Formats: sequence, structure tokens, C-alpha cells
Amino acid sequence: MTRIGSTQQGTRNRKIKGVLIGLATACLLAGCTAAETPSVPATSAPTASSPAESPSVQATPPATPISTPTPTTGPATLPAGTWTGIKWVSAGAAFPQTPVAGTGEFSETTVGVFGWSRGYVGFRTASDQSSPQTVSFKLVSTTSSDGLHWTAGKAMDVSGLPFAVVVTAVVEGPAGLLAVGESQDKATCGGPPTVAAMWTSTDGVAWALVKPPADFASASVYTVDAGSTGYVATGLLKDGATHAVWLSGDGRSWHQAPLPKATFGKVVVDGATDFAAGYVVSGAVLGPEGCGGSSLLTPSLWWSADGQSWTRSKLAGATPSSEATMTVSRISDHVLMAIASEWNATTQATTQVVWVTTDGRTWSLVKAPSNLLSANVMTNGQRALLFVEPTGINGPPTIATVADDLTVATLTQTGDGPMASADSVGWAPAAFGPAGVVVLSSDGLDLWLGVPAAS
Repeated sequence: MTRIGSTQQGTRNRKIKGVLIGLATACLLAGCTAAETPSVPATSAPTASSPAESPSVQATPPATPISTPTPTTGPATLPAGTWTGIKWVSAGAAFPQTPVAGTGEFSETTVGVFGWSRGYVGFRTASDQSSPQTVSFKLVSTTSSDGLHWTAGKAMDVSGLPFAVVVTAVVEGPAGLLAVGESQDKATCGGPPTVAAMWTSTDGVAWALVKPPADFASASVYTVDAGSTGYVATGLLKDGATHAVWLSGDGRSWHQAPLPKATFGKVVVDGATDFAAGYVVSGAVLGPEGCGGSSLLTPSLWWSADGQSWTRSKLAGATPSSEATMTVSRISDHVLMAIASEWNATTQATTQVVWVTTDGRTWSLVKAPSNLLSANVMTNGQRALLFVEPTGINGPPTIATVADDLTVATLTQTGDGPMASADSVGWAPAAFGPAGVVVLSSDGLDLWLGVPAAS
């Protein structure tokens, strides 16, 4: 993972940033120039009756409203039109720094931030682990409406979880948020990470631990997603061989859905998502073995309006391969993207094929797609952004927009943004929310907000 600056000088500068964060944000978004030198407002301690927040100071509001709100004004309004740039402001150690990890040999702290329609949510897992089999941990949540001012951490229910759990994804569906946790079990070796726990929330503040049905709890669940239609998960049943798809209308009550079927061969499920037009399952069809050769995988997609009956889509450019995987992701609530990765044993070549759809049934092959599309896509339901790590040791990340036709346009960057260097920690996955892009260092000590600018 790319690393960013974390020196002693940087620690000293974070204290200064904590005092100037509110002023810097207002100045950046209101278009202040270097010649303006307004005074720094004084801090005020929280009262005993109000919850403590991470240290920050807010500047006196300017006469003209700014686009990024204070925590009491609700979500910001991102600019309309074509986005051409992004303005960064550094918030320093604005993210809550508690709890801290224990002193055990395997103890550690993990942080993450996620965007949603009404703001941002963050999580911090701190464990005290003297051996892979002995662990105690705390998981806390925090929330922000503007990406800069964060509430104090609130403990989440982790009862019955034998190993430390890290929240790795937060998805938003018709009933609210669903946080997905993966285990940090050091004794587990091999295979993709599986879902260890889930929590639901309607406001990002109060979270309830999900108690899934038996077939879900005993399965190996690999993917969880959500959209305006509902919540969907995929994985393998307890036998470790039978593929499965689960659906939920609220993120709490789950039921197994019928699998897509193939006329010939076996259906292999890689993942699923949903959007305004229904559900889409991605995977492949494992064909029968040929003469003297092994069976081949054909990348495939299936659509369903309700998750009960599935229709296989025709995909131009999808070819049987020695190995193949298919991913599907939302660009918005009305556009999906699918990417097939195919490997040919004869030529030893790996190729990627990209498609786009607005209805989940008819997919268009994208000619000469940007190689940046292989990065994780962030969407707020209306637009999509890419956050791409720098290719070298030093430098800023690449921020790019993704249009409905999957055209990618890189944004110019200004301000005090995240910067990679050789002697530092990495970044947690970026979050896209109503105020812009939030980036948090992997140690939780540095946070940045990037506000899009339109032409």
C-alpha cells in the first residue's frame, strides 16, 4: 500500500491544523485569497450535557453561505454541471482517536470512513490480542455531516463475535445503512475474506447487530451490496461448494433466492448488486469438459426484477476462457458497469472486457475503456468517482469522474490534499458523500476533504 507522510514535524503541524480547520474550510470554499488574514476564533469546551466531539474549531460564518455545512445544517449540495477539479482542505487529526489498541503482540487499530446520502460514517476497531486465539476488541462508530467535524466514538454491539471485526463496507438501501464487518482472525489462512457481522442503522448514529438466519450464518458470505431495490449478498453454503444468493428488504431479515440457471454447464456466482431497474448477478458458466481438455468459464450476467426469476444477458465480447471472473458495480442508481477478467491458458494472456447498462438486461460493450475503471468506483447514487493510488512512491492520488457511458475524466487538484511519500502510512479507502471526497490515513491521524468544482 502506498504510504504518506507521518513524521514528527507532521505531528506538530496537526495541532495547528486542529485549531485552523474551521477557518481553512470556510476560506477555501468561499474563495479567500492568500492576502486575507482573518483572526482565529477561540475554542469552547463541551458541556457535561452535550456529547464530546473530536477537537475542532469553527470559523465565524461568512456573509455568503458556503457549500460545505456545519454539522447542524445537514448535507451539502455538490455543484451541478461538469466537474473539472477538486479543492482539498486538510483537517489533521479530526477523526476520533479512541479507543486505542492494547499491548498484545497481535494488537492493532484499524479505521475506515464511508459516505452516504446524509453524510459520512466512520469506524475504529481496537484490539488487544496476545495470541491468534485470545482477543478482546472494541468497535466504535462516529458520524459527520460535512466530512470535517466528527462526533465522539460510540461503542457498537459486538456480542458473540469471537474475533476482532473491522467494518470494510457500508451500503445504503431503502431501509437505511448496512455496515459489513470482516474478521481479523489471524488463524484463518487462504481464501477470500468472509462477512463476519453486519449492523443496520437509519441515521448512521445508532447501529443494531443483525442476527441472520441459520443458512446465512453458517455460510461463507463473500459480497454484500445494496441499492434502491433492496439488499443482496452472495457466497457459498455450509458445504463450501454450493453457490447462493440472499436478498433482504431491510438488511435485517434475509432469505435465500433461487440461483440463475444455465442450459448447459454450471453457474458460478462472483457477486451481485441492485439498482432502480432490479437485481443483477455476475459470474460465469462452467461448461462441460471438452475432448482431452478441462472445462472453460464464460463470463455471464443475469438480471431479475425481483430476485426470483433470472434472465441471462447476451454479452458481446465474452469468450470462454481457462479462468474468468465477472464483477458488477453501480455507477449510479440508473447505470451499472460490468468487468470480465479472462485468462487464456494457451496464450498465457489476461484480458479485461467492459460493459455498461441502464436496464440490467441489455449490455453495451465499451470500446477502449479507461484502465482506471479497474479501481474501486465510489458512487453517491447520482454520480461516480474514482480514487486511484499513485503509481510511484511519491505524489497525490488520481481523482476522476465516471460518466454514464463510462468515459473517465481526471480532475485537477488544488489545496492541501493527501500526498504519498516513502516514509509514511497508507490511506484507508476514500469515501464519497454529500460534501465531497473524504480521505483518512490508515492510522487515523490525518483526514482530508476534497470538494468538487464545476466548470
